[in-house]
Amino acid sequence: MRASIGDRPEHYERLGLAPDRIQPWENGLRTGAADGTWEWWYCDAHLDDGSTLTVEFHTKPPYVSPASPLTPFVLLTLTLADGTRIDKAATLEPEAFRASAERCDVTIGINTFKGGPADGFAVHVEIEDVVADIRLTPEVGPWRPATGHVFFGADEEHYIAWLPVAARNAARVELTRDGHTVHLDGLGYHDHNWGNIAPRKVLDHWYWGRACMGDHTVVTLNFVAGEMYDNARVPALLVARSGEQLISAVGAGDVVSAEDDVMTHAHTAVPFAKRLRYQAVDASGRYTVTFGHRSDAFTLDFGRAGAYHRFLGEVAVEHTRDGHTDRVEGRTLWELLYFGSRPAAGGSEERMPLIGHQA
Repeated sequence: MRASIGDRPEHYERLGLAPDRIQPWENGLRTGAADGTWEWWYCDAHLDDGSTLTVEFHTKPPYVSPASPLTPFVLLTLTLADGTRIDKAATLEPEAFRASAERCDVTIGINTFKGGPADGFAVHVEIEDVVADIRLTPEVGPWRPATGHVFFGADEEHYIAWLPVAARNAARVELTRDGHTVHLDGLGYHDHNWGNIAPRKVLDHWYWGRACMGDHTVVTLNFVAGEMYDNARVPALLVARSGEQLISAVGAGDVVSAEDDVMTHAHTAVPFAKRLRYQAVDASGRYTVTFGHRSDAFTLDFGRAGAYHRFLGEVAVEHTRDGHTDRVEGRTLWELLYFGSRPAAGGSEERMPLIGHQA
């Protein structure tokens, strides 16, 4: 069995994609929003007061099987500067869902997620006593690593797709909670994910991370397939500066990825890397991105179904050319979603774990 990134001409032709152009419909509805598939639109904002806001619009809750029917689901997570976490979720009837196949324009009841890289994105969420209006103005354009589709199986019958539509945005947030409204600024991110197979059925784990350090922006992802797919790795790396892509690479042939200083997590018994490295080379030299673990920001243990970790730590970008290395450093959050085998730990609840980028 094989697992690989869709990067051949026949993949682009099958999907109707252009190798050098990302079109508005690619951020529209990409599935039937019904049985056998899942899809979500995600955004976050790291705000000047130290808080983080994430929003997810799903065709069905991420903890249910993709075989489930259309069940519109919205999740808002606010993590305050002191670590307090506030989750608000809404599950609605199928008729509450509308989405355009031509552009990003998603409605789930009173909640809306719409826009594009040229004019920005507007997200509105109302759940219980929380109302959030998020305006994202892109500073780094959309990025698609090859076709964005990782295919699984001898006939490539299963896939998981990922499109970072806006890797870096100026974020402006109006947030009302308990009748009190605040206006906050910060930096945001938006991506779009969909597929026709539950990630836990084809993946051992994945690492995802993003960071903004001055005018540098980094986005990384590393899919590690399950044993039946020979634990194949599909890493992806973007480094941008001042809105310009410095390097874009995907696949084990173009990105060298490493999980160093692997330890067993005390709470979940999941193996996790204290240091992640991504490295890619082009005509301008070698780029190395390193994430270093400092502490846990958030942990969810789903027993035999998997575990989710979000870590706090350092990130560094190095560019080496002609024997000289330039280095930029910062702090960021990054995540591990794990489905592989491990000793019994935590609870025994069996359900599909939350698979968005939780804060």
